[in-house]
Amino acid sequence: MTIRPATAEDVDSIIQLATDMVLHSVSPFRSVPAEQVQHYRREDLQSLRDILGLDHSGLFVAEIDGQMVGHIIVVAHQRDSSTGTAQAWIYDVSVRAGYWGRGIGQALMARAEEFARHCGMISIGLGVTMANHRAVHFYDQLGYQQERVQMLKNL
Repeated sequence: MTIRPATAEDVDSIIQLATDMVLHSVSPFRSVPAEQVQHYRREDLQSLRDILGLDHSGLFVAEIDGQMVGHIIVVAHQRDSSTGTAQAWIYDVSVRAGYWGRGIGQALMARAEEFARHCGMISIGLGVTMANHRAVHFYDQLGYQQERVQMLKNL
């Protein structure tokens, strides 16, 4: 396995993988058709073309035998909404389902943390849907702690 910085040629594959995997992150409290979720995700990630190559943005891909099997998107110098403290923020981690359990996610997370340290950050955050038990357990195992809880009431 190789973890390397993404290039412009990788962006379409990153967007496609994130679009394929986003359904694992949809809250059961959101009644949105899968097609709509995936359309939104695809459109939202078009911004990757703008941030690719910026000093504070880290886009990394995992490859096995020349095939992209995962990616991570991390941005440094984001501000905590309560304290204004600078931190890195992981916006997406995706690993192809057929490659789960092989250490790819761990390697991507380690690379994102390394990038954040290189940018002078002392903390790194992320959001995860609580119903995605596999992801919550994964982040727990890596030492991430719950800091806030987002609450929702359907009207």
